[in-house]
Amino acid sequence: MLLALCCLLSALILYVQALKNAMAAKRWAVAGLLLGPIVLPLFISQKRLTLMRALGRDHVFWQPR
Repeated sequence: MLLALCCLLSALILYVQALKNAMAAKRWAVAGLLLGPIVLPLFISQKRLTLMRALGRDHVFWQPR
């Protein structure tokens, strides 16, 4: 029960974040639903790759942490 709730919550969060970052939202929602929070590191790296592809290699992007 807890695992199903975790996967559902993960799918919802990934869907919203993918929409905000102009990524394939349905694909990330399905991946979150099937694999749960394990997909999060892959999502973060894909988001960064998409951003770098859109801005170009010469653009420096500083992200506060």
